[in-house]
Amino acid sequence: MKSFIQNFVAKKGIWVGASLFVSRISSFLISLFGARMLTMDEFGMATFALNFLGIFLAISGFGAAQGVLKYGPTIHDQKEKERFFSYAFSYGLIYNFVLTAIMFLVAGFLYWNEHSKIYLIALFLIRFLGFYLSEQKKAEYRANLDNESYAKLDIFISVLSLILSLVLTYFWHFEGFIISLVIAPFSYLLFDRKFNLSFKSNHLQNFNKKEFWNFSSTTALTTQVGELVFILDIFFIGWLMTDADVAHYKVSAMIPMNILVLGFIFMQTEYPKLCQHHRDKKYQYHFVFNYLKLFTIVGVAIYLVGYFFSKQVLGIFGKQYADTTIYNILLLAAVMSLIFRVLFVYMLASIGKSMWNLKISVLMLLLTSVSLYLIIPKFGLIGVAYITFGCLTLSGILPAIAYFYESKKLS
Repeated sequence: MKSFIQNFVAKKGIWVGASLFVSRISSFLISLFGARMLTMDEFGMATFALNFLGIFLAISGFGAAQGVLKYGPTIHDQKEKERFFSYAFSYGLIYNFVLTAIMFLVAGFLYWNEHSKIYLIALFLIRFLGFYLSEQKKAEYRANLDNESYAKLDIFISVLSLILSLVLTYFWHFEGFIISLVIAPFSYLLFDRKFNLSFKSNHLQNFNKKEFWNFSSTTALTTQVGELVFILDIFFIGWLMTDADVAHYKVSAMIPMNILVLGFIFMQTEYPKLCQHHRDKKYQYHFVFNYLKLFTIVGVAIYLVGYFFSKQVLGIFGKQYADTTIYNILLLAAVMSLIFRVLFVYMLASIGKSMWNLKISVLMLLLTSVSLYLIIPKFGLIGVAYITFGCLTLSGILPAIAYFYESKKLS
């Protein structure tokens, strides 16, 4: 385990860890400030609109950033790599505009008689563009194995987003909160404005467009469907219950789901290297063993501390969020996801078996949707919490089984 941690540090993992930590803390503080400054209905409405956007975030640009991260590290000539970046960015931008139009049409169809929701979602479509641009730049840094620059950009965006949210919400309340969320992703332009447009692929050596976009779209769709497991609960609560219920559940889930950043730190740092060693079973198994050993210890410690101090934790959001029942269920769900789901979803992608992730995610999406629709009217938020626990646990165990099945074929 010692060498595992030392290897993580050597790959600028501390920078990646710092960026993810700052990003999650920033997001947490923005939500905390919003929960305390806005009414429960206002905070619930903003959360609902953000979750609608979240349904599509993972497929921004049809997964161009995912493709850059997968294939970029395998290109050794820097000029060739830059041409590859330009190609992926250009077509990804076009696809992102197509998705924006689709999102607006879907919003209009679902909420045709709720103009306030359509208006709010339309504003967040601007955020969708900023998200694509910033994520594409981050992917380019990571494809260059430049974790330090990636982390600095991420930290810059996170800190500026927090400042914007605090200032605008303080002076303009709900309107300021929404505006800060819309413009925050574009803050990356103050850090790095270099993007080149190019729609040519014939000057790229050994480049297969079909393979690139097949991987990119499949991985993005898999990520999207997988992320839906985390946000479907909010979607169904907003649909079948009240904005106040959305706010209560969001607050209960906020800290548990943010502990997943600990696993993402290691996986995002190691992922490019895992892709390079996608045929090396010994390297892959060594990483899996050390991750499980480390995060089982970390997960148990987090659950015990979080459980015994649950009242104090939720107390920071205000007296209206004092009930700890849902929080404790979601905390256990997050620990299970940290140990299994975070690890094996990345491991399957690293060996080019993202289709397993997609199949499992679709299965979990269907199970979650049907369960929530049937359970919410009878059991309310408690029922939602138990469904989330079951689905997150199963969505970690199934990828683990699939990974060990596929990894037997590695050399």
